[in-house]
Amino acid sequence: MESLAYLARQPILDRDGKIFAYELLFRDSPASDTAIISSGVLATAQVLENVLTNIGIPQIVGDHKAFVNCSRDMLLDNLFALLNPRYFVLEILEDVLVDDAVVKSVERYYHRGFQLAIDDFVYNEDFLKRFEPLFPYISYVKMDVVDNSGESMAQAAQFFRSKNIKLLAEKVEDEATFKKCLSEGYDYFQGFFFAKPELVMGQKIDATSADILSIMLLLQKHPSLDDLCEKINGNSDLAANLLKYANSEAGSQKYTDVKDAIVWTGMKNIHEWLMLMLYARPEMGMTAQSSPLFQNASHRAKFLKVLAHTLDRSDNEFIAKAFMVGLISRMDALVRAPLESILPSSPVDDEMSDALLNRTGRLGTLLRLVDAVELDDRESIQYTIEELGLSFEQLNSCINTAYRIANNR
Repeated sequence: MESLAYLARQPILDRDGKIFAYELLFRDSPASDTAIISSGVLATAQVLENVLTNIGIPQIVGDHKAFVNCSRDMLLDNLFALLNPRYFVLEILEDVLVDDAVVKSVERYYHRGFQLAIDDFVYNEDFLKRFEPLFPYISYVKMDVVDNSGESMAQAAQFFRSKNIKLLAEKVEDEATFKKCLSEGYDYFQGFFFAKPELVMGQKIDATSADILSIMLLLQKHPSLDDLCEKINGNSDLAANLLKYANSEAGSQKYTDVKDAIVWTGMKNIHEWLMLMLYARPEMGMTAQSSPLFQNASHRAKFLKVLAHTLDRSDNEFIAKAFMVGLISRMDALVRAPLESILPSSPVDDEMSDALLNRTGRLGTLLRLVDAVELDDRESIQYTIEELGLSFEQLNSCINTAYRIANNR
C-alpha cells in the first residue's frame, strides 16, 4: 500500500483569536530537511493528490483557508491550477527569484481567484525591491517575529497597510508577543500563543470542569447507561444543561429525565457535548469551530487515542488514558492555571500525571510525539516514533485517521 504524506497543520488566527486559516506542511518523512513540495513538481502533485484524496481538504481545514508553500517551479508549472481557490492561499517562498515569468504566473493565479501570500518576509531594502513587482497581486505578507526586529515589524505594518495588504505575524509563541503585534496593527497570527496564556498562580479548575473530565474518562471505558446517568446526575448543573441541550434539539419531544436525554442524545454525542461544555467558551463569543483551543485539544485527544490503539489495541485502559492525557494537556490554557494546580482536582493517576508534567512513561512519549507533530519538529518526530516502535507509515495513518474522526464527530 502506498504510504501517505506526512501532514502537519498549524492554525492561523485573526485579531479576535479565532481560527482564520491553517498552514498545511507536507513532508515525505519526518526526517526530511525540507518540505516535499520543494523536491520537484511531480512529487508535489502526487503528495497533494494523495492527501486530498485520502483525507479531503474540508476534513483538514473545515470552512477555513489552507495556506500552502509554493516554490518557483510550482508557480511556473501551473501546479495548483485544478485546486479550488476558495480554500487555497498560495504562499510564495522567500527565496523565489522574481522575474517576468514568475510575475506572469502570479498574475494568472490572481485572476483565477487565488489569494497569494509571501512567506518569511524580512523587512529590508533587498526584500522590498525583489518582491515589489508582486505587491499588486498579494493579499498577505508573513513576517517572522524572530527574523525581524521590533522596529521592522512596526514599519512593515505601516508600509503594507498603505498597500491594502494584510500582515501575518509568524512564530508568535506567547501572549506578550501577540499583544504587541496586535497593537501594531497585524491582522493574523501564527504560533501556539493561544495555548500558552499568562497563567494565574493559585487558580484551580472549577468543580464542573472536573466533573466533565471525570465523566469523559468514564465514557472512554464504555460504561452502562445507569452508571453514566448516575455520574451526570451527580452534578446538577450538568444534568440541567444536558436536558436543555436535548430539548433544544429534539423538537416537540420534551425530556425531564436525564436517562431519557442520554438515550436520545446517544453515547457518541454525549461525548461531543461534554467536549463543547469543557472547551467552547460561550462567554468569549466563540463557537467550537472558531475556538483554536477547542480544535487543538479535541484533535490532540483523538490523535493520542488512535496512537495508543495502534500500539496496543487490547489495552482499553491505556487507550482511555491516552485520550484524557491529550485533552487535559490543554487545560492549563483553558483555565489559565498551571497544570500542577489543576491535576489534583482532575481524574488522573500517577501515570497520567507524570506524562502531563514531565512527558515521561509511555503516555508521556505519546504526548511528546503530538507536540512534535504540531510544531513540525522533524528531528523529534523521528526520534519519538523510533522510541515507540512505530513505523512512519503507522504515524501517517494515525494522523489521517485523527483528522477523519475529528471531522465526523
